Amino acid sequence: MTAHAGRVQMSAWRWILLLLTAGGAVASFRGAVYGIGSTTNLSDVIPWGLCLGLDVFCGIALAAGALTVAAAVFVSDRPDWRAVARASLITGAVGYAVAMLGAVANQGLGERAWWTILSGWTPRSILSGAVWTLLFLAGVLLIEFLPDWSLSATRSRWFPILRRLDVSLVILLAALAILHQYGLNRVIGLAGTRISPMWSGSTLPLMFYLSSISGALAVLLFASWRSRLAFGKTIPTPVLQGVARALTISVFLYLLLRLTGLIECGVFPVLLHFSHEHALLLLEIALFFCGMMSVKDHEVDPGNAFVGPALIMAGVLANRVNTSITAVETAAGQQYWPSWGEVLIAYSLVGLGIAAFALGVKHLEIFPAADYPDRPAD
Repeated sequence: MTAHAGRVQMSAWRWILLLLTAGGAVASFRGAVYGIGSTTNLSDVIPWGLCLGLDVFCGIALAAGALTVAAAVFVSDRPDWRAVARASLITGAVGYAVAMLGAVANQGLGERAWWTILSGWTPRSILSGAVWTLLFLAGVLLIEFLPDWSLSATRSRWFPILRRLDVSLVILLAALAILHQYGLNRVIGLAGTRISPMWSGSTLPLMFYLSSISGALAVLLFASWRSRLAFGKTIPTPVLQGVARALTISVFLYLLLRLTGLIECGVFPVLLHFSHEHALLLLEIALFFCGMMSVKDHEVDPGNAFVGPALIMAGVLANRVNTSITAVETAAGQQYWPSWGEVLIAYSLVGLGIAAFALGVKHLEIFPAADYPDRPAD
């Protein structure tokens, strides 16, 4: 890829992001003025829309998996894995920010948004919990990246004390993220018969957690590949090999648990009567399986693995959207189609999250310089 082609490609992505952001801002303003009924197709029968499935469910999943990975790296104290820990912290922050804004868009809090945020975390307020966790996460990011910005600040008396608290704070953040993931499980459990058994059951909490870890590891592989092409920065190859192996194992365990859950709820005989919901379920499982096999094939040279991680990320997205939308449609016997306002808001938040992560990789010391920054992807 020539330098000119790279500039044209990046310019096209910036235009897409600009158009999505503008459309999302207009739709958000209209919803704030006229109510969420003017921008969404939500109802009492279908209360969960695209913003909840794409932004909240996926954002919390990404945060839970990324902060778990970061906590594991901090506890193991592996300096060569520092890039993984830093990238995971940024990923967790982006996931929480997108989830918080998606919850506001889905609930239409309007003027009550700030009161809900400031009222503190309760079991019924996942939004408030995400905001306060995001504030703690901002503190951890400050401790982690402050030495890169200011050497004088690191010589102060208080910085070594904060540095010693770094590991404890990351473990606390991982625990909070897991609790928020469990909060979503509890919401699904309380829905009862309003949720299809294909996306519920006793294995749901562990299934959600394993898929969250898989999604976070897939993001690391994909981001490292894209960062090498765009900025000449990437995770070192030996570390990428470890990430790829961990991703393969986590996806395998997830699929094993997923199939066990389907057998437990007696879905397999029902699959003989093929339907729209069954097609989406099979697509979800196929994305995970094909992604796992692709990553397995690239374990020796994971620096060029981008198809497999992309398929696994799509599988996590499909699982969360199916859980929040398709499962409700199936149980209610009604179909839901998101309005243009919901599409613009949901995807503009995703675009802003990707842009924020890219800016972090470009301007912060997250990934080290690649040994072969100009090598094209296979």
